[in-house]
Amino acid sequence: MKIKKSFIIAISVIIIPVLIFFVGTAGKQNFRHLPFFGERIEPNGTDVKDTIFYSVPDFKLISQTGETITQKTFDNKIYIANFFFASCKDVCPKMNAKVETVYSKIKEQKFSEIKFLSITVDPKNDSIPVLSAYAKKFNADPSIWYFATGTPNDIFKAGQGFLLPVSMEDKTIDHSQQLLLIDKEKHIRGIYNGLDEVELLRLKDEIKVLLYEYHNHKK
Repeated sequence: MKIKKSFIIAISVIIIPVLIFFVGTAGKQNFRHLPFFGERIEPNGTDVKDTIFYSVPDFKLISQTGETITQKTFDNKIYIANFFFASCKDVCPKMNAKVETVYSKIKEQKFSEIKFLSITVDPKNDSIPVLSAYAKKFNADPSIWYFATGTPNDIFKAGQGFLLPVSMEDKTIDHSQQLLLIDKEKHIRGIYNGLDEVELLRLKDEIKVLLYEYHNHKK
């Protein structure tokens, strides 16, 4: 009995610290940072030590309720942005239906730090009443999911700011099917195909990664 007891104590001394180590470090080992998209600005002086990542510049738009929308609307928020137009019959309704699945999950889990911004590329036809009716098709809470319009120039500048393909000649935007994940510092942290189910799953996962980065990961 003494031999068995000594053996158990010896094994415990070896195994328990190992288990504690793996439990304590598992989260750190699995954590990953999302990439930063856009041109990086390298340090250019003694006062600037670190690379500065691209930030989406400010914009001024109008939501489906007539509210003015700027980057301040998203202060201390993570948000998902995309471009569309209401009369689109193919890509846009499919894309926004998929965005709705992400939005519904976020709303269900009451993640108050996350918002959504869908910007029309057809301001001539997408008036505030049109956007309001369109937003209702996707059950959008106007305080969480903004469907926005503006002057053609304001929308063009917004498209440039989000690094979308734009035509400088006639100042039009390729609304495409991209979804963009923007962090609290206005950096672009993810780009996704809004029609691809696998990409939607990646977006949902990377939203969690970004939330973890803000709340749990100690740099």
